[in-house]
Amino acid sequence: MMNAEEWVLREDSLNQKDRIKRLLWLVDQTPSNDFWIFHGGFVTKSLFEEARYCFVYGQYLATITLGLSFLEHTMASIHYATGRDDLERASISSLMKESLSKGWINKNEYDHLEKVREYRNKILHFRNPGDEDTIEFIAITENESPYSLLEVEAHFVMKTIFHFLSNFSERF
Repeated sequence: MMNAEEWVLREDSLNQKDRIKRLLWLVDQTPSNDFWIFHGGFVTKSLFEEARYCFVYGQYLATITLGLSFLEHTMASIHYATGRDDLERASISSLMKESLSKGWINKNEYDHLEKVREYRNKILHFRNPGDEDTIEFIAITENESPYSLLEVEAHFVMKTIFHFLSNFSERF
C-alpha cells in the first residue's frame, strides 16, 4: 500500500501534463483586467478560485457546481447592493430573470447562464437512471465518455465565468 507522499507523487506523475494543458487554457481564457471586483466578498472570490483549481485538476463536477455558485453569489450580491433584499435567497433562475429585466445581462448572456444552470442541475439533482437528462444516458447516446462530456461542460462554465467576471467588474 502506498503512503500519502507516494500517492501524491504518483498522481502528479500521471496527471501533470493534462493539468498543465488545462492551466494554459485557463491563462489564455482569463480576461486581462487591471483589477477584478468580486461582488459578495470572500466567499465569492473563494468560489471563483476553487472552480479554477478544480478545473485544472480535472474535477469537472466540482467546477460546474462551484462555477454556478460563483455566478449566483455575484448576481445576488449585486442585487442586494442595489437594495433588493427580497432576492437574498432567490434561486439562480430568479436572479437571472431579474438581471435580464434590469438590463444587467443581455439575452445571449441569459442563455449562457441557463445552459450552465442546466449542466449543474443534471449533476446535483437526482434523475432516474434511464432519464434522458443523465450524464450516463447522454454518454451512451452520443458514444462519448461521461468524463469527456463533463470536460466540455466545464470548459463552457469557465468561459462563462470569465465573461461575467470581466463584464461585471466593468459594469458595476
